[in-house]
Amino acid sequence: MKRFGGITVISDTVLNLNKLHRFYGDFEALSGISLEIKKGQIFGYLGPNGSGKTTTIKLLLGLIKPSSGSLTVLGEDPYVDDARAMDTRRNIGSMLEFDGLYEQLTGLQNLVYWAELYGLEDQNAITQAKEMIDSMKLSEWAGTKVAKYSFGMRKRLALARAMVCDPDILILDEPTVGVDPESRFLIRNMIKDLAAQGKTIFFSSHDLEEVQKVCSHIAILKKGKLIFKGTLGDVINKLGRFKLFIRLKSSKNAYLMANKLHEVGYDVKKEGPLISFYPEDDLDMSLFTKEEVLDTWKISSSLEDVYLKAVADEEVET
Repeated sequence: MKRFGGITVISDTVLNLNKLHRFYGDFEALSGISLEIKKGQIFGYLGPNGSGKTTTIKLLLGLIKPSSGSLTVLGEDPYVDDARAMDTRRNIGSMLEFDGLYEQLTGLQNLVYWAELYGLEDQNAITQAKEMIDSMKLSEWAGTKVAKYSFGMRKRLALARAMVCDPDILILDEPTVGVDPESRFLIRNMIKDLAAQGKTIFFSSHDLEEVQKVCSHIAILKKGKLIFKGTLGDVINKLGRFKLFIRLKSSKNAYLMANKLHEVGYDVKKEGPLISFYPEDDLDMSLFTKEEVLDTWKISSSLEDVYLKAVADEEVET
């Protein structure tokens, strides 16, 4: 049990979305979304453009209200216009795709301003801002106007701003897209460290390689509906499959073997003496002889493979 600004939280469930619907006129942007996100999770939220990710983020931040259904943050209704709801919203830090930084202020001034908005005073705000600047390796640029920052530096500063008031929930929208390798590494490790401290991270991105490296749980959204959700491993195991690679003695052997497999319905890729395909459980191994095969190996599906299969499938699992 922990207190957040006057709010006592007993459950480990930090964000609870229950049958959320959101309409814009006649258009239904979200159709019955239900999610339970717990303390310490890094929750990847995936989907094509127009699937409802931005609408979900706006709901989580209290910028819009659901048309029906319910949403709680730290067990509280974030939409009530009272001091308790304000305390709830103060426990959410956000880093959106558009960073909203003040370019004519320095990096440090941006963070101090934000800290003061959230209620930190004078020296406390300055001390916290300097700690966040240091954590993102921006100390030597702290006194430089943001207009002179590189794209990666701006991303790091935006994450520092999201953390400056030590929130227990971080809403991150495309935090690593387009950044340099150093910034990507820093942001990734900071996110993992925050989760290890018990912070909850809502991570929306099209960068599937990064999602696979960072996230513990994911949900895939399509046309306003959740089609899959679970741990990263569960989702990959449920939707994924392995690819079989076979290296034969010669390109001629590979050509003949590829033809055999085509005849029984396999889509085979051939590169010189190497063939690859997705096998079924009933693959007839008598098609292969030890004399022809030099080596075999398997590669499991990536999150990208699983995601593309899920959003291409016409069947939506609700």
